[in-house]
Amino acid sequence: MTNKVLMAGDGMNHGRVEIPISWPVTRHGDEKDGRSPEAIRKAEQRARDAEAGVSELRVRLEPGVAARLALAQQIRGGQGEPYTATEYVSTLILRDLDLLQQQCESVTQKICVACRKPLPRGCAGIWKGELTCPIRHLDHALML
Repeated sequence: MTNKVLMAGDGMNHGRVEIPISWPVTRHGDEKDGRSPEAIRKAEQRARDAEAGVSELRVRLEPGVAARLALAQQIRGGQGEPYTATEYVSTLILRDLDLLQQQCESVTQKICVACRKPLPRGCAGIWKGELTCPIRHLDHALML
């Protein structure tokens, strides 16, 4: 393999500039095990995360939602530094779980007026289509 690569392709100069590139560009091959220090650190970080049970969540946000997230991070961070996206989303998940538990506890103290059985199980959906059945309203109330 040659030490230079020409970016033109067909050998004809079509107004393009040919830039010689010396290999390796990423310098990944300079280390004795074939990995750069950055790649080694990243692999170690992944191993620590896996050992700690940390999972990664990737989210694609529209520009408007991303701007709202940045604003919320800034405001919720208070006078100090704004929350990171990880801190903000983790806090939202924990708060939502607390709210969900409160909602479920309030439901378990009630009796279904249609079947006279304790909620949330009730009649297991036999009366679900009826207007008097609270299960259909409960499902809607627990949605985000």
